[in-house]
This record gives sequence, C-alpha cells and structure tokens, in this order.
Amino acid sequence: MSSSSDDKKSALEESRLEVMECEKEIQSIKSSLKSLGGSAESSSNSLRVSVHKINASGEDSSAPGTFKIHLSSPIEERTITKLFDPLDPTAEGGIVTFEQLETSNALLTIEAFSSNGEDDTLVKVGTSAAHDLLPLCQDIDVNGDKISSTVEIAIVSESSAESSGQPTLESKESDEWEDAVDEEKNDDPGATKESDAQPPTTTKGTKLELPLCTLSVQLEYTPSANDKRDSLYEKLNDVSKRKAAAIEKLRQSAAAVNRAKISESDEVKGKGGNAVKAGFLNKSKPEAKAVPFWKRWYEKT
Repeated sequence: MSSSSDDKKSALEESRLEVMECEKEIQSIKSSLKSLGGSAESSSNSLRVSVHKINASGEDSSAPGTFKIHLSSPIEERTITKLFDPLDPTAEGGIVTFEQLETSNALLTIEAFSSNGEDDTLVKVGTSAAHDLLPLCQDIDVNGDKISSTVEIAIVSESSAESSGQPTLESKESDEWEDAVDEEKNDDPGATKESDAQPPTTTKGTKLELPLCTLSVQLEYTPSANDKRDSLYEKLNDVSKRKAAAIEKLRQSAAAVNRAKISESDEVKGKGGNAVKAGFLNKSKPEAKAVPFWKRWYEKT
C-alpha cells in the first residue's frame, strides 16, 4: 500500500508541475502578443531565395548557371545569375526576394538554364518539381525575425520532363491487349480461360532517369506581424488545451491520494484495535429494584 501511495503522490506532483509550466507558457505568449501589438513591424512577409551549391550528377560535368525561380502565390518570377557569395551577400544576381506571399498555397519551382556557346543564349536544360512552402512558413519563432532553411532540389533534364507524361511502349501494348480481351468477352459471353491470358511482357520503354543536378537552395522567410500574431494565437490555443487536460489530471490525482490516505487510516485503526468499546454511549440503565412490601405498607399508613 505504501508503494501505491507513493506512486499516486508522484503523479499528483507531476500534474501540479505540468499545470505550472503551462501557466508560465501562457503568460509568456500573452506577453509576446502584447509587445507585438505595439511594435512597428512590417505588415507584409517576404522570402529570399539563393543557390549555394550545384551538385552535378552523371557523366555530364556541365552545370547550369542561370536559374529562374517561379512562385505560384503571388505568380511571380525572379532570375538568379550566379551562386550566392557569403563574402558579398548583397551582390546582384546572387539572391532574389519575393514579398506578400500567400503561404497557404505558395509553391516554388526552379528552371535551370545554361549558355549556348558563343552568343550566350540561354537554353533551358531542366526543371524541378513544385515544392510547398507552407511547412517552412508555419515554423515561426516569435523571438526570431527570420526562418532560414536549406533544401536540396533536384533538377530533371528537359527531355525527360517532357516525355514523363507520355505513355511508354510497354503501357501502350498492355492497354491494347486489355481492350482486345474486353472486346472478345463482349462478343462471346461464354469465352473460355484462353481469353483471360496474360498480356505479353516486354522490357521496352523502361528507362531510369537521373536528375541533371541537385541544387542546395537556401530559403529565408521573414514573417509579417500578422503571421507572428496568428502563430501566437495557435500556440496559445494549444497550450490552453494542455493546461485544461493537466488540471483534470491533477484533480483525479488529488482524489486518488485522498482515497489512499483514508484507506491507510482505516487499516491502522483495524490493526491497533478499538480504543473504546462499541456502543458505550447506548449503554442501558440498570433495572430498578422492586420496592419491598413492608415499605409500601408503611408509606400507605
């Protein structure tokens, strides 16, 4: 019983500390909201994009040198003409900036270009998949001004990107075989198992495409005051729910500890014996003795 009581007391203490921790966090969030309300921060957010490294893959050692950065919301395009230089971070062409992002549906796509010989004409050599920016924009630190993240983005060659949507020879043959089988079944409902034969297998059209290169892209997101405020209210809501759950757990733990104390007290009384006999307050009075005959006769006279 002692071990069980200690466990319940430990659970009670943990619940109490959790409630206190939630309360401190709530006060901190409220303080941040209050300071944010009186600040003169920008009302618009921004995203800075830069390419730090190009990792070429395959035998083709030539790598693209110009990149067009496309954003879906707002629909805008920026051009990067060289790699980011940490010694000159503000150099023109090394970094591009987008403003007033709609973070809920913003997608980032990169097109890669290389120069064509003597006339330096840009030739599109590949493109990337669309990358969702919402995970980056949601991870807002109210104590920090910027959110920085480096992602690896693969550039697929233009030829493979164009052919990716076209059916291969294998898929065409398989579709034609299935259509022929369906027509045969419709013409002859009692067709035998010969009509259920498997289509001929072929390895034609199977080709593994490797990315042309991989870019190390740094994304630097600066949230607006509204973004920070929305993030703080979401955190306040989450912490308030945790506090309510901790209070309920604290109440249950306190009730369990009280029951354990009562149970231990009853056990101690049972082992020590009764100090006072039961029913001593209801002890019956002694019966009155009958008055002798001679005394009754004397009182009458």
